[in-house]
Amino acid sequence: MVLRSQLTALLNKKMDRADFLKHLAVGVVALTGVGGVLRTLGESPQPPKASQQTYGNSTYGGSRQA
Repeated sequence: MVLRSQLTALLNKKMDRADFLKHLAVGVVALTGVGGVLRTLGESPQPPKASQQTYGNSTYGGSRQA
């Protein structure tokens, strides 16, 4: 319940518009930052497909495959 008491203290705090916007910006950055990190950790890198012809493995790149 520490988070609840901190939130209550923040909401009861006297602040002007500039302070409110600063707190709001920090909250938005914290929420989107945490979401981005979780999204990045959840993704697994995909190996390239063997059928893809790129510069290095095509006949133009110098390797001759039949």
